Amino acid sequence: MQPTGRPTVMNLIGSVIDGRYEVQSLLGEGGMGAVYRARQRDGGPDVAIKVLHDELIDQPEQRERFEREARALFGLEHPNVLHVVDFGIVSGMPYIAMELLEGQPLGEVIGDEGLPPEDALEIAKQILRGLAFAHANGVAHRDLKTENVFLARGPSGMVAKLLDFGLVKFVDDDRWGQSKKLTMQGAVFGTPAYMAPEQCAGAPVDMRGDVYSMGVILFELFTGAWPFMEETRMGMYQAHLSKPPPRLADVADELRFRDELEAVVAKALSKLASDRFQSAGEMLAALEAVPHPVAIRGDGSAPTRAPAPASAAPPAPAAGLDPRLLAAGLALVVLAVLVGAFLLLR
Repeated sequence: MQPTGRPTVMNLIGSVIDGRYEVQSLLGEGGMGAVYRARQRDGGPDVAIKVLHDELIDQPEQRERFEREARALFGLEHPNVLHVVDFGIVSGMPYIAMELLEGQPLGEVIGDEGLPPEDALEIAKQILRGLAFAHANGVAHRDLKTENVFLARGPSGMVAKLLDFGLVKFVDDDRWGQSKKLTMQGAVFGTPAYMAPEQCAGAPVDMRGDVYSMGVILFELFTGAWPFMEETRMGMYQAHLSKPPPRLADVADELRFRDELEAVVAKALSKLASDRFQSAGEMLAALEAVPHPVAIRGDGSAPTRAPAPASAAPPAPAAGLDPRLLAAGLALVVLAVLVGAFLLLR
């Protein structure tokens, strides 16, 4: 192969991209490309630089996917969608400069039993707000999964950010213009655990496929498990296509979930796209209408958070206690004082 004169993924560290971004370190890499930390030479905040692997740069379909992701993220300015700072091509190598996030992927945060229900609900709402904004602007994600949601540390707490629009589908040609059809009918793409039935069958996928994937994420947030836990890819496809999804309470049997929450999950996981919420906005509205608390334990108490690390600030006393427990404790104190006074006066 003749040398191209462009930088390669292997030798990017220490180089300067587009005269503006000084590459400092590798943050991570996957099957499609790599992400680096870079310093802006004009004094701006550090950014994350995403590039394609060398062997994919000259593959038209992969390059088109990369450029689609850049266009989608560049056109979606929302607090729950990853912010793109810049996009360009240097010596034939396309790159995306993005905000540098500090935090963890959602998939690394969810434990075997899921998150505390109120935390799970808040994260789900944030994801849906970002997804609803994308849908309202004619963009279907088509690869939603917990690995493509990042919990970033912000000034007021953790913020969920949608990532990786590499399989994005533009459904509004007036806004986004005509683009090549990269996925042929009959081709299966995506991550099996999160794929809608029509996606498993290789049929066209639209925003309602995102709703199904969001139903899987919602299930995982509350239970720590996928609705279908099959051992093979084909087994997972078959389950999505024909197996009835379980209820949340079937998996997290120590909790009793609101019927309204169970109904939201069930509708999102409907086999037929026409039976689901037709957009993330519809699903968000239904989720916001679920009364609180969204779940209680079998004994009627509210689920509690896991114990905080020793270095964490202690919680405010009594702020999260059940008022009935406070009243009972106060009654015991008063009774003890009266008994003590009675004994002293004898």
